[in-house]
Amino acid sequence: MEKDFRDYSEDFKNYVDGLAKEHDREQQGVFTEVVLDFIRESGEIGEFEVLNFRRTGIQVNGFSIVEDNDLYALTLVISLHTRIAPPLVLRKNDWEPALRRAVSFYKKSIGGLYKALTKQSEVFELTKFIYDHHEQIHQLKIVLLTDGMARNVKLDETKTGIASVELQIWDMERLYRLLSSGKGREPVEFDILSKLGAGLPCLKMPLSNEIYEAYLLFIPGQLLADVYEEFGERLIERNVRSFLQMRGTNRGIRDTIINEPEMFVAYNNGISATSDRVEFEEREDGSLVLSKIHDFQIVNGGQTTASIYHTLKKKNDVSRINVQMKLTVIKDSKKLDEIVPRISAYANSQNKIQTDDFFANDPYHRKIEQFSRTIWAPATEGKQRQTRWFYERARGQYLDLKGRDKTRNARIQFDQTYPKSQLFTKTDLAKYINSWDQIPHIVSRGSQKNFLEFTKKISAMDVSRIEQDYFKDLISKAILFNGVSKRVHYKYRANIVTYTIAWLSYKTQQQIDLELIWRKQAIPASLEDVIDRVTDAAYRHIVDPPGGENITEWCKKEECWNQFRDMDVEIMLGI
Repeated sequence: MEKDFRDYSEDFKNYVDGLAKEHDREQQGVFTEVVLDFIRESGEIGEFEVLNFRRTGIQVNGFSIVEDNDLYALTLVISLHTRIAPPLVLRKNDWEPALRRAVSFYKKSIGGLYKALTKQSEVFELTKFIYDHHEQIHQLKIVLLTDGMARNVKLDETKTGIASVELQIWDMERLYRLLSSGKGREPVEFDILSKLGAGLPCLKMPLSNEIYEAYLLFIPGQLLADVYEEFGERLIERNVRSFLQMRGTNRGIRDTIINEPEMFVAYNNGISATSDRVEFEEREDGSLVLSKIHDFQIVNGGQTTASIYHTLKKKNDVSRINVQMKLTVIKDSKKLDEIVPRISAYANSQNKIQTDDFFANDPYHRKIEQFSRTIWAPATEGKQRQTRWFYERARGQYLDLKGRDKTRNARIQFDQTYPKSQLFTKTDLAKYINSWDQIPHIVSRGSQKNFLEFTKKISAMDVSRIEQDYFKDLISKAILFNGVSKRVHYKYRANIVTYTIAWLSYKTQQQIDLELIWRKQAIPASLEDVIDRVTDAAYRHIVDPPGGENITEWCKKEECWNQFRDMDVEIMLGI
């Protein structure tokens, strides 16, 4: 176990270092993005943006904002990247100043920090948002990311001056546990007995089978709200509609809670949940009392749960609310990914689920993954060895597969077959394709929003018709995207790259020779000067927004793209 952890920490360090070097990016920013991707896929955090802002006494490396009606949950990310492996145990004088800097950033933002920043600052919009909405921020969380080992870390309320802030820590030990668990997320343990002081009576499905068991029960509204406050979006990680359901408070549900609480069960369809194991006691009369639910997931009823929670937060009484729940216990955990989406789809009768809601285990991504493990890329000029491009369908696969090779030679062989420079994720894939498809303003809205837009596109695809040539063209787009990125040394690189790719795609009517790029595994020399001229033009365009608007916000607008798309750049397009 100790050796496996040591190997994992070494691999993780090399993984981050390799990505930073390959994409010519600052180490801490890459570390922050990689760890946040892990956390997002575990269900701990939703859409996030990576920053790298530090001044005397204040620091923030990322943030997430979740909106529900007029209430906001704000997460501030702070990174302690030591680049030391095996990891060291952090001392108090390592982590305490970092936490104070994050708290100070929040407090200074409330005090009007944005007034001391230019609109071009990467944190201008965040600081102004905090200033404008701090009274509606009902939940503040600070997430500490570190490649060290954080022991006995806690927020001292007397020193921070904020009593309601929650601290969450992701250190190397926790990341390793997440990866080695094989679940890709930390399961929710719903301990009913400890929260209520008693279990909940339930009715078991009379006919048993080898696949699942089912139970019917009623959960007090207060208890459901408490669980949601504690675990948040982790409750609905397996829900294919989670990103749709958790937005806002349903007015009908809220009005029923406030005006007719006794009618709630009659009017509401309740929730459907899943688990991989439950604990209960059997009474003398044969009835069952449920005491604990392991790996608790709400697969339908996310909006009901969120509505009860936010109605409570607005000082309304939910003590008279009970919610009926169907709990399905899947006996074979390997079948969860197959069965749970079906439960979510078939159980929902209030709103039809569209095909593009399903993306967590979409056949498209599995097909790309399959190609990436079987198709050899041509050897690059001057080399004999062929390699493969590794598609990381789920965050952590690369390190997980490498970690299975126990000998040094096997690990070297893995690195030679799958170089870090040829590793790409779902969000990378979405950037490559959406840039080529000429929607750079969507790409500029961030990895998660761009990925959700991409899911709509692949929902219309017939995956069975996707052949090897599709994968090769995809890799050519990746090579083009990464090649442009290496040639950009301006600020706002991410925006410049996607705008450059989109412009070239538009002006050439997508006639760039992707087959040539695949054969060479590189951008042709004839294209390099063209790219340099277009990136220069893209930079000049985006840093001059109308009315002095914030640059990153300007890049997200279709108007920005339309203006650049129609711009003439003095180049020869004989591509």
